[in-house]
Amino acid sequence: MKTEGLIRAASVSLVVGGCTDAFQTTQIHSECNTITSQALFAKGKSGGKGTNGKGGGMGFRSSMSKMNIEEDEPPKYTLTDKSYGDANTNLVQSQDETQLMNEFFTTYDDWKPLFQNVMTGTPLAHSLLFDTDNSMDDTWDISTMENKRPWKVLPSKPTHDTALQSLSAFLDEWQRSLLDIPIDAFVKEGSNDLHFLEEGRRTIAVTRFHVLEQEDLEKELFATCWSELAHLMSQDTSGTGSLVVLPDLGDEKGLEYVKEFVARSLIRPIQWLGRHEDWEIVAMERGSLAVRLLYKLGDIPDLSERDQSGD
Repeated sequence: MKTEGLIRAASVSLVVGGCTDAFQTTQIHSECNTITSQALFAKGKSGGKGTNGKGGGMGFRSSMSKMNIEEDEPPKYTLTDKSYGDANTNLVQSQDETQLMNEFFTTYDDWKPLFQNVMTGTPLAHSLLFDTDNSMDDTWDISTMENKRPWKVLPSKPTHDTALQSLSAFLDEWQRSLLDIPIDAFVKEGSNDLHFLEEGRRTIAVTRFHVLEQEDLEKELFATCWSELAHLMSQDTSGTGSLVVLPDLGDEKGLEYVKEFVARSLIRPIQWLGRHEDWEIVAMERGSLAVRLLYKLGDIPDLSERDQSGD
């Protein structure tokens, strides 16, 4: 077997283990029963033609019955459903950028102390944010703890039964989207294994989970996302992230609506604050809609360099 194939196989194996741990440790409990997203890769994943989910060294053994997925059911998710890439994260600068920025910071004037606190250097928003003296030393001061500010100190995961059920359903679909990626780690040239690695490491990075309710949704979505952005920046731990799951928005609002919110209320302001290189922010759909916030994700580690250094 060629060295390149072994390296890719090792990479996939590492991500499999990390994803399995991530889903197994995200246990969701309620008073009535235990609601869990099954351990990632509970079903055998095909390592090539004729394996039927056996062999190939990829692990992933046992039944998918709890997810109601048949062994021969065709994949629901494909490469076109990927949750990363420039199309999801980058914005073209608008000719009206200054006007958009003015409108945003005027609308969210009570958030200025937080924006000032997370801003770095002298980015585009610098002159707008320091036109008044309302800065603070600590984003999470006593006023924040007492809910006197618009941002919040949030728990790492929900506790109410309804929210837990919504989160469990999302995680099961997220798991399925990974299971639907065929592994070709033993092929010299293959895009599936790279796609699996990219999706898998983003799964591992998410350790904080939130589920929103219908009432005043956009206000709560803004507050939750910016509270999480500020929290993760204050912790400054690379490769961490949050997931914000939305309720059913009906037929009138779908993924495009959430993408527009992400671009308008999260990605553009992060750019204005000079922090865009730290973040990957996307709208995604896995059964239901969500916003995923990833902080300092970095690149896939180059295992070939590690292996060469160990020779």
